[in-house]
Amino acid sequence: MYYSQKITIMKTTILKKVLLALCSIFLLTGLLVSCGDNGGGDEPIVEANKTELNAILNECNTLLTAPDVAKNFPANAIEAFRKVVDVAKLVAQNKEATQSQVDAMVVQLQQAKEVFLGSELGIIPEKALIMEMTFDEKVTDNKFKTGGKGWTAELKKGEHAIFGEATNYPSFVKGKVGKAIYFSNGSHLAINDYTASDLMGSELSISVWVNPDSTRAGNYIISYNYWNSWKFQLQEQNKPFFTIHTNEDGWVDADNQMDFSAPNKSWTHLVVTLSLKTKKLRFYVNGEMTMEWDNTTKEGLHGTAPFEYGTVLPLLIGSCTTYQEADAKWDWEWSRTPNGWDGFVGHIDELKLYNIALEEGQVIKLYEGEK
Repeated sequence: MYYSQKITIMKTTILKKVLLALCSIFLLTGLLVSCGDNGGGDEPIVEANKTELNAILNECNTLLTAPDVAKNFPANAIEAFRKVVDVAKLVAQNKEATQSQVDAMVVQLQQAKEVFLGSELGIIPEKALIMEMTFDEKVTDNKFKTGGKGWTAELKKGEHAIFGEATNYPSFVKGKVGKAIYFSNGSHLAINDYTASDLMGSELSISVWVNPDSTRAGNYIISYNYWNSWKFQLQEQNKPFFTIHTNEDGWVDADNQMDFSAPNKSWTHLVVTLSLKTKKLRFYVNGEMTMEWDNTTKEGLHGTAPFEYGTVLPLLIGSCTTYQEADAKWDWEWSRTPNGWDGFVGHIDELKLYNIALEEGQVIKLYEGEK
């Protein structure tokens, strides 16, 4: 089964109880419609006590009108719950509803409320955030402070030896959310004041919006010691591609096996999650899991932490490595550049690193909150 189908099934399953409740409520309202005739007698209709029903209706309305409801709950869960609430309102407004029907509606609505609350998307603990770049940060002397651990990101030009006069700094432009950053001609960001232990844990998640200019093999989004520790990029056919070298000398190169997951000239939300505890590596595109690898399909996942590379390099955004590192250690003809230089060309926004492997609900919450 494809994982996009799998997550759709998962979203549907959490609403089964709500939909079952909804079906029974429609049957109930069908009965209510037929009770408009009191048999022709002269006895006045005594309206049922609806105090409890109205109270729970108020609670449900408060949930549905909360400012962040669309960010915290799946859209189909909101819609299903709203339908149940709408039926309950009809019962509350019907003066001919019997007490047993009102009481049944209270039970049904309470059940629907509980199922709705149970569908809440996962909250990501604040302490799990290692680094956040919204690109709305204040920039001073070509530097800005990141969210999370508060590291310093420095804007860097592309290497003059490669790009010549075309070299430039990254620029800030209109983004998916607020501003984004635009990379071209080797421009990138470098972080030198990071704590290595924060990047060497057994779990890691990367969340980012990308808008590439063109299809390239080396569209590097973020790199820690290039492929010697871990990296995340767009590979050929615009597929999200993750590499990790574990401390058990296991190498993992993996993509989500879906060509053009991140189309050119368009915003796409990408997430990769890694757990060396559970030995799972997952890819998500626009909130849906598209591929899962484990240590039976990627043997390198048997390690317990990323490989600790001996040379201290910056944490890089928009670049594979530094020119100094590549010039000293790579067998490379620089005349083949700039087209051969591995760096992102296009827009990046809302880049986040976490020291946990995000769950599906947490990924969906990120996507829904930023889209």
